[in-house]
Amino acid sequence: MTLASLARRRAAPGTIERKYPHVVELAIGKYGLDVGLGRRIMHFHNSRHTKPRHGHIVLREGQTFYRWCFSDLATAHAFIEQFAGSLYEGVAMFRKT
Repeated sequence: MTLASLARRRAAPGTIERKYPHVVELAIGKYGLDVGLGRRIMHFHNSRHTKPRHGHIVLREGQTFYRWCFSDLATAHAFIEQFAGSLYEGVAMFRKT
């Protein structure tokens, strides 16, 4: 299996944000996601037996935000409580009807 074939199998961020509509934005430091924070986020997902779903990476007003996507609002709120992110409200306009 080649790297190119693996890349094709991964869903695009927009597709993920439509399928998992509860999106949490987390501000990320200048040098990317801190290793310790990344480990805590992985533990969060593993403890809930969920796969991390990543949405778009957004640059707004000089700040980078990573998006994590959840199928249910309760898990999104638990993520926010633990990591101080914020719920992204603009996803509904991208949803297919």
